[in-house]
Amino acid sequence: MSSNRLYSLSAICMASGAIGASMLAPFYMDAKGFPLALVAMPLLVNGVGAVCSDVVSGTLASYFRSSFLLLTSVLISLVASLLGFAFQDSLTVFLVAFGVLGLTEAMFSLAIRRIVFVQSTSDQQGKAQGQVAAALGLGFALGPTMGGLVGEWWGLDKLFLVVAVPQSVGLILILFARGHRTEKPVERSSLPLWRVGAGLLGQSGFVGACLAIFQSFLCLVGVTRIAFPFLAVQRGLSLDVIGTMVSISRLTDTAGRLSGGWLCDHVGTRTAILLGVFVTVPAFFLQVFGHGYVTLLLPLCLMTAGFGLSNVGSTTLALQLSNDTSRGVALGLIRGGSSLGRTFGPLITGILVADLGFHWGFVALGLLSFAIGGGVAALFRRRAPMN
Repeated sequence: MSSNRLYSLSAICMASGAIGASMLAPFYMDAKGFPLALVAMPLLVNGVGAVCSDVVSGTLASYFRSSFLLLTSVLISLVASLLGFAFQDSLTVFLVAFGVLGLTEAMFSLAIRRIVFVQSTSDQQGKAQGQVAAALGLGFALGPTMGGLVGEWWGLDKLFLVVAVPQSVGLILILFARGHRTEKPVERSSLPLWRVGAGLLGQSGFVGACLAIFQSFLCLVGVTRIAFPFLAVQRGLSLDVIGTMVSISRLTDTAGRLSGGWLCDHVGTRTAILLGVFVTVPAFFLQVFGHGYVTLLLPLCLMTAGFGLSNVGSTTLALQLSNDTSRGVALGLIRGGSSLGRTFGPLITGILVADLGFHWGFVALGLLSFAIGGGVAALFRRRAPMN
């Protein structure tokens, strides 16, 4: 089996473990007696770890091979999950472990995206990003079902094993791929890194891509980990059923990522991004009218498909607007946008649902997405270079 396939399989393991534990974390906090507005604390800490990782990993990508960063991220994640399981009765250890998991997940995601972009031709960059995003998306689809089953059958206190077991398999897969030599570290620009970053952020298209991926992850994480699971519980569904529904929605997210890569190559990256953002808006308004399995699931799937599309489009555009010396920084910045969304998504969603209720909470998220989409469109209209 080729090294790239081994890396893709390890991506599935990494993502499934991380998302499975993240799904159970709010329910674990709820069982400990925390109010709804605070059950997202582990996800908030997880997002902060991801933001810190994006800043550091974007720089490390200019010095170390991506395969090294992949191996390092999985090793650290495995150790953190085992320590978290052993000492999870301590809230401090519990939260620190989730912060470390966010850091390693972001490092892994950045490294694997850099590998496939560098190895793809210019007319296949969108497709390549779509494929690696789909591998991660498949892991995100498997994770909630795995987490729901573990939580329902063996208890919420086993959530760190949801991380440790699949990521142990991921570590073995990466070790099997140790003979693979990915691209050499690129030479850094003679400019300071902050000047490189400022140059990228001076491009309206790059800022628009960061804003779009921020919306994608803010709503994706907020809805699939907070708003939708608790809405489904209110509708009388069990954890294993809810986990299965979230997994199905992550499959449509994966489909959105694959189709997003194709759309980037054929209709333009900016068009694909805007389509992904605006297709989510009506889904928010439809979600609150769902009461049964199907009527709850369909709007959620439409929503996640749009998130997947704009996710791939934003990452592809950021890489297209960078060069060899700034690509690591560009990845760090665009992943920073996604991690900020992951950080504030559960917090904002929890506050909206707690204060406004499920109906108006979803409506508020739809209006927020529409406003962000308008801002992205305005940024793209400022300058329209070829993709």
